[in-house]
Amino acid sequence: MPIYETQSFQRKGDAFQTYQDAEDYLRSFTDYERMVRGTLYPENLFDLARIESLLEWIGNPHRNLKGIHIAGTKGKGSTAIFVDALIRAQGLRSGLYTSPHLISKEERIQVDGQPLRKEEFLAWMNHLRPALVSLKDATTPPTFFDIITTIAFLHFQRHKVEAATMEVGLGGRLDSTNVFLPQVCMITSLGLDHTDKLGSTLDRIASEKAGIIKPGVYVVSHPQPPDAGIVIERTCKSLGVPLERVGKEILVENDRDADETLFEVRTPRARYTKLRLSVLGRHQMINAAAAIRATEIFLEQKNLGSLDQGTVRATLAKVSIPGRIEVIGHNPLVVVDGAHNTLSMKALLDTVNESLRFQDLHVLFACSRDKDIHSLLRTLSPSAARWTFTTFDFPRIEDPAKVKAILHEISPHADARATRDPSSALEDARARSSHEDLILCCGSFYLVGEILRRRTTS
Repeated sequence: MPIYETQSFQRKGDAFQTYQDAEDYLRSFTDYERMVRGTLYPENLFDLARIESLLEWIGNPHRNLKGIHIAGTKGKGSTAIFVDALIRAQGLRSGLYTSPHLISKEERIQVDGQPLRKEEFLAWMNHLRPALVSLKDATTPPTFFDIITTIAFLHFQRHKVEAATMEVGLGGRLDSTNVFLPQVCMITSLGLDHTDKLGSTLDRIASEKAGIIKPGVYVVSHPQPPDAGIVIERTCKSLGVPLERVGKEILVENDRDADETLFEVRTPRARYTKLRLSVLGRHQMINAAAAIRATEIFLEQKNLGSLDQGTVRATLAKVSIPGRIEVIGHNPLVVVDGAHNTLSMKALLDTVNESLRFQDLHVLFACSRDKDIHSLLRTLSPSAARWTFTTFDFPRIEDPAKVKAILHEISPHADARATRDPSSALEDARARSSHEDLILCCGSFYLVGEILRRRTTS
């Protein structure tokens, strides 16, 4: 039962009357997604005690949920979407929690593929208001992400979700989602990202990500760099939990009995042939393979049957993943992708070169200042014929003039311009591109969201 009674609500103040009232109050809590912090991952800023106090107030709804928990550097959002689609294809009620959002924060919380509605957000904020008012002045008040995560737990409990797929926001060990006790933990591909908070070495980052691994919970891992793989294996061994890895226990390869656009996945349970994805990128085959095995394990753990090969084939063929190598325009091609670290940027370039036909590459770029901007530009520079840099209303986004200066340190003669906003940037990129070119919008999920938002409102 919640600690507070219904009568206490009126003593804490009037209800939020509008969505904007609730939105403004939520924004008054610290939002680390919008902040650039110092070095490492300070436990006084990222502490599970914050969300645990909030959850205790409202009856610990997370304890009633089952599902899959996903951490990683690259591919965790896509993998979560694949898992959610496979769960729904089994006829189970699914919950999906991802971050960040592209256009609206309500996208982060979905039940059976349907995002949280604004009126539901308002209702949940009113439900939480007594707890939030009481905790706001605490030594460790909840954060924006704590509150959104708590709303996800409440929403999933209210809708009797049978399988919740929870994506870690940042790191793993101290992430708000790590109060969740799943049946399967997943670690997607690891690389250097958020080094100011998680550490500057792969083994340190892997330790933070592996912090979601819990006793008695199966672990599925993507292929990992050696240093990261050792940490994950050591963590699983110390906790006595089984580990299955794509590339070892889980195999994915081109379908030998079909054309090269198809692939097959072999798990310890079954072989899935003639699989095709609607999304671009060979790396998505790895995400799909891991998702298949994680879903198999979840179903086995809960005695909910097994995956049907035909259902898997049909499901994967129609999964869409917004903001991941998404084509939003033609003549010239316009592609948006949230790649914001070197690992994901390399995969993005490999995919567009393999899957799309174009003449010159025009990069439309914006990036948070706490990212390794030098490395991202060095990765893109050999392929880019032209550049447009931009900015928008987000505190962490680097000044486009500074990004342009960094590029000219790397490539002094690069054809680059800086613009004031994404709309102007896209106009500039189109004006300087031929119909046969590709405009690649990347560097930040927030940039992708700004471009998609402007497209839907224009």
